[in-house]
Amino acid sequence: KAKGPAPAMKGDGVDMVDEILQFFKPNMLYRTFDVQGPGDRLLIYFTLYVHQCLKRINKQTKDKATKTLFALSQESFKIPGDSGFILPGFIPNPKTTTEGDLWKSYVKQLREEVGHRLCEIVYAEPEEGGMPSKWWMMFSKRKFLNKSFEN
Repeated sequence: KAKGPAPAMKGDGVDMVDEILQFFKPNMLYRTFDVQGPGDRLLIYFTLYVHQCLKRINKQTKDKATKTLFALSQESFKIPGDSGFILPGFIPNPKTTTEGDLWKSYVKQLREEVGHRLCEIVYAEPEEGGMPSKWWMMFSKRKFLNKSFEN
């Protein structure tokens, strides 16, 4: 649904965002992660991003969390090759500025879509009284691979 360079998926299959959210909880329990390819690298990056999202929406209502996560997706972020990028060596540096800009646009689009779908999942339980699910929020206290976008 988010606008950007990535094409919309046709059909009802599982896409990258579904995989990120589906494997977030089990991945958070790993101390190491065996990278098999580029998809795993994005999975690691977005596991850290979902963790950051959960930290930001702690004790917020769904409406406030939706706005918070949209704002987070629009914030400036480091790309591979930038000083301070959280995963140096995990994700290869872009070869040109154009490639870096394209990477940034894809990731921005994914960040926006991940935030949107995360809100739908975390606030799906009506018995939580409009607050985020404790079964999701408990993962905001853990670090993945001993890393975090926020302290």
